[in-house]
Amino acid sequence: MYKILIVEDDKTLCNNIKEGISKWSFNGVAVEDFEDILQEFAKHNPHLVIMDINLPYYDGFYWCRKIREISKVPIIFLSSRDSNMDIVMAVNMGGDDYVTKPFSMDILLAKMQALIRKNLLLWTR
Repeated sequence: MYKILIVEDDKTLCNNIKEGISKWSFNGVAVEDFEDILQEFAKHNPHLVIMDINLPYYDGFYWCRKIREISKVPIIFLSSRDSNMDIVMAVNMGGDDYVTKPFSMDILLAKMQALIRKNLLLWTR
């Protein structure tokens, strides 16, 4: 079972994501401490991260950059911000994909599965 760290401060949306991905045997873990997401990342050691941009304390770009300093785990940005600049920044900061809200759970799952499949090949080499 793959562990997915969900960095989303909207508790309802976070729970919906956890529920949706659990149907496909993913174990969703919600971030509790938005002041130190890097510590949460280290504690849970996820296979993939779903990252919102608008977060308390520091934004998702900041946390993506911090995670990239210690890990190559796939990161999917999930945000209501849909400007080209936001998407370019997300990718340049180390994000692997970008999904805009509102979103289709099927699309999010397909992108998660593709990134895990791609990285599984790298992990087993």
